[in-house]
Amino acid sequence: MYMNKKPSKLIGFIGLGIMGKPMVKNLLKHNYSINFFARKKTVIKEIKKLGGTYCSSIEEVADTAKIIITNLPNSNDVKNIILGRDGLIKKLNQGTIIIDMSTISPKITKSIHDKLKRKKIYLIDAPVSGGEIGAINGSLSIMVGGEKHIFNKIKSILQILGNKITYIGKSGSGQITKICNQILVAQTMIGVSEILLIAKKNGCNQKLVQKALLGGFAYSKILEIHGERMIINNYKPGFKASLHFKDLDIAKKLVSMNKLSLSGTKLAYTLMDKVIKNKLNNKDSSIINKIIKDMNK
Repeated sequence: MYMNKKPSKLIGFIGLGIMGKPMVKNLLKHNYSINFFARKKTVIKEIKKLGGTYCSSIEEVADTAKIIITNLPNSNDVKNIILGRDGLIKKLNQGTIIIDMSTISPKITKSIHDKLKRKKIYLIDAPVSGGEIGAINGSLSIMVGGEKHIFNKIKSILQILGNKITYIGKSGSGQITKICNQILVAQTMIGVSEILLIAKKNGCNQKLVQKALLGGFAYSKILEIHGERMIINNYKPGFKASLHFKDLDIAKKLVSMNKLSLSGTKLAYTLMDKVIKNKLNNKDSSIINKIIKDMNK
């Protein structure tokens, strides 16, 4: 168990996956009491051992916490957990704050936000970037949408989970920012894949090419971290391809809704779609590199 001090505050937490579990661990380390709902027995056992309190249903989480964090795979999961037949909304009290750290459709976020607000319950969208490493280290970038005065109430919690907290604006704007992030990451991975392929085809040491580029204006975390994955062919998931494809699908719909023509976003979606069709969905999203290499055999 982390620390011996009495927890100063209580947070409900739903969704203890690759990102959610280390978030919970960091909150426990900072003396927060966590009432959590999870399905995996190994996760339940691990978090209970560290001092978390297991709730057998999401209703129990709603009954006990005035601040609830959700970190779930997709829009439907978030909608069902909050607004579904057995959702949080059935038990939530006025003034409850839900911090949704999932990456979901901005349109659905706004819809959930508006329905909750009519009951004087608040939804803050706070998707993150930084992957599993960022979640473990508490160094995530967090993009926030929702009422500013509600954000101010929960900012100290977010500062435990990340070191770059940016309030963007109205409900859904955090999600729009995250989709921009996912578009940029995908297109940068394509660029890194292409330059590594060119280097190899021309007899250059990929590692040395990467080193040289990291020292100049082309530096990026994608080149540093995913470039390494691509060079050594290590696609153990930090962020699953299936989730990145889900985000790019949201991006595709956002582009269409805004009547834009964005060729880079379209290419990223097409290549990640091939990742899914090749049944590589449980690999790290940097596996897009394999698709590009296979296209050039």
